[in-house]
Amino acid sequence: MVIINAMTSLLTELKRRNLFRIAALYLVGGWIILQVADVLFGLLDLPGWSLRLVLAILALGFPVALVFAWIYEVTPEGLKPARAVTPEQSITSETGRKLNTAITVILVIAVLLLIGDRIFQRDAPRAPITSQAVERSSVSDDALTSDSQSPAVPQKQSVAVLPFVDMSPAKDQEYFTDGLTENLLNGLAQVPDLQVAGRTSSFAFKGKNLDLRSVGEQLGVANILEGSVQKSGERIRITAQLVNASNGYHLWSQTFDRTLEDIFAVQDEIAVEVTKALKVALLGAEVQAAEPHVAATNAAAYTEYLKGRYAEKLNTLEDALVAIDHYQRAIDLDPAMALAWAGLASATAWHTGYSSDFAEGFEKARAAANKALELDDALPEAHLALAEIQLGHDWDWTGAQASLQRALSLRPGDANILQELARLEGILGRQEEALRYMQQAAVLDPLDWGIQFGLASAYAGTEQFDQSLEILRRVREMDPGRSGTHYRFGRNYLRADKPGEALEEFKLETFDFLSISGQAMALDKLGKTAQSQSQLNSLITTIGESASYQIAQVYAQRGDADSAMTWLERGFVIRDPGLVYLKSDKTFDPVRSDPRFQSLLEKMHLAD
Repeated sequence: MVIINAMTSLLTELKRRNLFRIAALYLVGGWIILQVADVLFGLLDLPGWSLRLVLAILALGFPVALVFAWIYEVTPEGLKPARAVTPEQSITSETGRKLNTAITVILVIAVLLLIGDRIFQRDAPRAPITSQAVERSSVSDDALTSDSQSPAVPQKQSVAVLPFVDMSPAKDQEYFTDGLTENLLNGLAQVPDLQVAGRTSSFAFKGKNLDLRSVGEQLGVANILEGSVQKSGERIRITAQLVNASNGYHLWSQTFDRTLEDIFAVQDEIAVEVTKALKVALLGAEVQAAEPHVAATNAAAYTEYLKGRYAEKLNTLEDALVAIDHYQRAIDLDPAMALAWAGLASATAWHTGYSSDFAEGFEKARAAANKALELDDALPEAHLALAEIQLGHDWDWTGAQASLQRALSLRPGDANILQELARLEGILGRQEEALRYMQQAAVLDPLDWGIQFGLASAYAGTEQFDQSLEILRRVREMDPGRSGTHYRFGRNYLRADKPGEALEEFKLETFDFLSISGQAMALDKLGKTAQSQSQLNSLITTIGESASYQIAQVYAQRGDADSAMTWLERGFVIRDPGLVYLKSDKTFDPVRSDPRFQSLLEKMHLAD
């Protein structure tokens, strides 16, 4: 009973002296101070221990504040020892009301900070679904059944390179900052044990001052490399820093001061130095200095190349033509720029595959790829471009495999190379292997919509339609007008025996030949034979031979083997790029047993 009375008396005295209010005010105020310090220290580029020092000071100050509040009391005459204050002099109740007001105000500030933080993060691009627990060298069984579950914890040896910021007064160094960022990405992707977020995903955050924790979560990486470039006269200062994405602590930073005698040599030198430093910081291993890889020698040419890269990622035929134009301008300015030749080859091959004049277009692409390899045989982009031609036009599976493996040996962490390896495996009918490669690519570059399309197709190829549809929904949510999305929806719905839903999707597709052929198949499934034939006639008369593969698909779905084989043979003669998917395309199941179909597979070296 005595103890209870003593405890009650102590609690009463603690309340009277406002210790609970002071504790609450200190804790909330300290939290706000930490948030402000986190932002300011990042802007001021202070080392990571600065924030830890503030936290330690606040932690040490908490008991000091409580002891001070217990010993002293506020009176009309100022601070006095609590023992010297008589009950008549005490104004603790009035002080308590003032503390309540202060706590309310500071809580409002804290809530506003939290709301602002959520709004700020919501503006960031959302990552489409990627596989879980996937490493570059192998994929776990769990990854094959990943869906929209919570993302796995990123591995420690993973990093995203955010576009460096041009802080020059004239803001005229964007081509240099983008080029430096690309060089860093490429250099780090050559480190076998390091998982590096792909270019498309990294550049999605360009110009956005986002919380690094949010960036790390969206890209599935544990570390962020960021930096800035400042030019003054003929001197340039480059600052790079590695930050832990989960807590914001700086792991490494360095400033490079250089002259602009050879701006591209400076770019390559910095990329090599940063790659060496990050390998030590993240892997605990020394790395030999790589040979500098000069991307360009002409600033205007490199700017044109970067514009081509940007346009090429927009994924329409018009954008491909814009990219081709920029690459050609870069070549005109710098004929020895291997990167521009490789870009020209890749963009030309992609555009040709979705248009016509296959032979002429692919030969132009081949000439550009061979020129890139002649200029730089160690350029992964050049080997990748050649592989795209070998897959889409030559049907040289062995040659494509060799080109892609050569590219992968030069840059093990390149998502685009993994994507093409997945495409090759799918063409050869090895759907599980194709899915594994696409999952790895999606982990490395989760915001690349081309990779997301490939991942959706890979899931569909393994009969996992729910996962495929969920990925497509996320892509459509982020970019409703992206070409190819509705066609892929429609194909999934046809496979799931939902021709009505498929028809609505096909009607919305912006690639005409895909839209018309899809509608013809869906209408036939719905029993609307006349309307289906009308669509097929439109496909034949308006697009004709260059849509041989799609025309054959419609006939195959009807079970008309003779017509399907007639159009497939015409497609074989003109080397319609669609024929590469003949072995794995379920649309041809109704005619697959026809000896002529098996003979065609043998001619394309696709027979089992």
